[in-house]
Amino acid sequence: MKPPSALRTALIVIYLSALGLGVGLSYLWLDGRFFSPIAPGDTAKSSFLIERGWNLRTITTALETQGFVRSGSAIWFLARLKGEKLVVDGKSKIKSGEYELSKGMTPTEILQKFIDEEIVYHALVIPEGATVKEIADLMVQTTLVTKEQALAALNDQALMSKKLIPQSTLEGYLFPAKYSFTRPDTGEYMVSRMIDEAKTRFTQEMVVRAGELNMSKGDVLILASMIEKETGKGDERPLISSVFHNRLRIGMKLQSDPTVIYGIPNFDGNLTKEHLETPTRYNTYTNKGLPPTPICNPGLASIMAALYPADTDYLYFVGKGDGSSVYSANYREHQKAVNQFQRKAKAIDPAQLFSEP
Repeated sequence: MKPPSALRTALIVIYLSALGLGVGLSYLWLDGRFFSPIAPGDTAKSSFLIERGWNLRTITTALETQGFVRSGSAIWFLARLKGEKLVVDGKSKIKSGEYELSKGMTPTEILQKFIDEEIVYHALVIPEGATVKEIADLMVQTTLVTKEQALAALNDQALMSKKLIPQSTLEGYLFPAKYSFTRPDTGEYMVSRMIDEAKTRFTQEMVVRAGELNMSKGDVLILASMIEKETGKGDERPLISSVFHNRLRIGMKLQSDPTVIYGIPNFDGNLTKEHLETPTRYNTYTNKGLPPTPICNPGLASIMAALYPADTDYLYFVGKGDGSSVYSANYREHQKAVNQFQRKAKAIDPAQLFSEP
């Protein structure tokens, strides 16, 4: 016999209520066990690193191991539910990098950070005129590499060969700019970015112009690095360039103090007459022509000045003390400028004085 309809209805209600209660209790248990934050209310940020090539299982396991979620399997399941946002054909679409997570975040919130690619980037600002040694220190300041790793990358001869650098140092071939890197990025990757940027900025038009000046790209970078170090005011770059171009044309020594300084190991900041008279590969007082390599990493403005010097007959310049210079076409005029602007000073900076050829 079938139970009366009223009883049958009551049994259905009881059954559905029990089912609903069971589902609710199960949800609460699952939520508390797997899908709730490890430490509700904890907003302290910690770094979570996803290495290149990690699959979804490796990522979720790392999240569990490092204490960001209760269950790697649970977050793996949630990630799969996200469909093409995080997984395509079984492969993770989560971008490698450094993420800031907290133990107060739910698995869903963590996955949303991955979807939004909220990667932590570290800025590396290379100023115009920075040397390779200075760039090594700047790379360390990003906290992404150690000093040893930075120096290893900056002196990697295999990398230089791969990048077709025509010298045994990267000096002059790292472009000054603002870069952004994230934690999986290695020293080699950072240096490669700087090299590639320098190659991009030196256009084919600039290569053609160098040829018109009977200069190689390397020559242009060397001259640009000297202009960079000699320039007190940016708008005078073409004028300084013209002095060097004019001297090169007539076979006159360039007599650039920054080149001398570059060739002095552990320079203490005090340039002396003895320094100017001591032969080194970079001493343009004792050697004719350009030094063997750039002496810093010049910016685009100095490179353009090297390619397009002002049209002058200047052979000398001397600093006025305010960042600008006085330019002269002959030694007599130059000596007058030296007497006016330099000999009044208590100490004469030999870096400002060109001697008679």
